[in-house]
Amino acid sequence: MKIKSISFENYKAFLEKQTMQLKPITILIGKNSSGKSSIAKLFTLLESSLSGDIDEPLLLKNNGVELGDEFDNLFFENNPGGIPLNFKIVFENDVQIEIGLLKRAEGYGLDILQWKYKDNTQEFELELNDNEYYDAITGKIYKCEFKGFIPTYFIEKNTTKDLSVEFNIEGIDVDYIGPFRILPERYFYLTGQTQFQDTGVTGENAYAMLGISKLKKDDELYKNVGKWYKEHFDGWELKVDDRSKKPLIQILFYKNNIDVNIVDVGQGMNQSLPLVVRANVTDRPDSMIVLEQPELHLHPAAHGDLAELFAKSAKENNQTFIIETHSENMILRLRKLTVENDFGFTKDDVVIYWLEDAEFKGQELMEITVDEDGVLSDWRNGVFDESLKEVLEMQKALNRKEQR
Repeated sequence: MKIKSISFENYKAFLEKQTMQLKPITILIGKNSSGKSSIAKLFTLLESSLSGDIDEPLLLKNNGVELGDEFDNLFFENNPGGIPLNFKIVFENDVQIEIGLLKRAEGYGLDILQWKYKDNTQEFELELNDNEYYDAITGKIYKCEFKGFIPTYFIEKNTTKDLSVEFNIEGIDVDYIGPFRILPERYFYLTGQTQFQDTGVTGENAYAMLGISKLKKDDELYKNVGKWYKEHFDGWELKVDDRSKKPLIQILFYKNNIDVNIVDVGQGMNQSLPLVVRANVTDRPDSMIVLEQPELHLHPAAHGDLAELFAKSAKENNQTFIIETHSENMILRLRKLTVENDFGFTKDDVVIYWLEDAEFKGQELMEITVDEDGVLSDWRNGVFDESLKEVLEMQKALNRKEQR
């Protein structure tokens, strides 16, 4: 199930309620420590909490992604004694679920203080009161138990029918790749695993995914990744060399009959590899790919090429990319793609969120949209104006020099 929007309140740097509409390409921009990573990591939390497999409402570590070392770290200013930590998820089928959490007064963990649900046929607004939940809509009282955000036991008081099976809440598929991808080894070992749920926080599974794809002979992943590198890295082609004793393999780049091990090429080529691999995975529709600073170690000219790859993957494979970036070139390419509309990428497929300081209210999101002419709806002062500032300062320096 795909998510249409998420809201969060009293979460980390965000005191007041913030809402994000998710598009195939959703961009997060802002200065350092503005809260971008907190939002990016939030999707791994939601994946665990919507799985129905965890005992607590949420986990501090989800598939290798850490959100803090204690529950206090999830609340605004590390203060769990105020308003609830609140999350709201709206799915594309218009099912809505909203959770209000407080740190448990005694013992370890969080309590679900409020639980709201709405679909096309029913609606609940529950609030915890003496270990029972009061429904503000009907006045009924329920006995409830939860796995994450999912009710596994939901019975009206003095009845026996369990209503938990009637809720239409599905899990989400999130693949998070962090800003620091693994440095490759000169040789890789295949361990026998042929299916990978995720590329990995550091992209560690990307190399085995390529190796398995090559050995399958008929898999398109290996071919498409190699084709992308040849087109966008000055003719260098990627090659998986499995001629040595299996399961030992090498990842090579070759050009003009010269093979170069991936360890010996520039970091831009190996740091981008997990991203290129993941964007070419075609069998995970409805998945969400969360990328932090995909442009790291890449020449600015390649930033736009990556953005275009992500846009094509989102459209062709029905995926959602959440991209935290400092690259103006990525945004410029996405604006250009909305104008060209060569592969069906339109203004409705991209949204940008600028994070800014709201003084005593923490951080807040400003939504920026793109129209069919590539024009931005709003662009605050200070967003990507560093180059202009440097030019102006250089001109001032030249003026001062001439006056001496």
